[in-house]
Amino acid sequence: MNLEHEIKSRLTKTMEIDHLAILDHTGKHQKHQQYDGGGHFQIKIVSSAFEGVSLLDRHKLVYQALDGMIKNEIHALGLKTIATSEWKKNKETESCQ
Repeated sequence: MNLEHEIKSRLTKTMEIDHLAILDHTGKHQKHQQYDGGGHFQIKIVSSAFEGVSLLDRHKLVYQALDGMIKNEIHALGLKTIATSEWKKNKETESCQ
């Protein structure tokens, strides 16, 4: 199972997801002298689990879902965590422009 699939699997087991985008930037880092393995990922996740939850606690939810992968299979992780209501509101605003 590849890392992107494993990340998606763990996140969907932990929370209801309305939108998920996973970008793998590992290839940009493999030739660095200090590269010691592990993936570099950027994740955008929209979930109702983030409703009324602070940014820090949203990130904690994601890190808990990926427990054991951080510092092993995942070396670097960028997160954009969005509550479903925020995402819907933003989509409505964009459609009015």
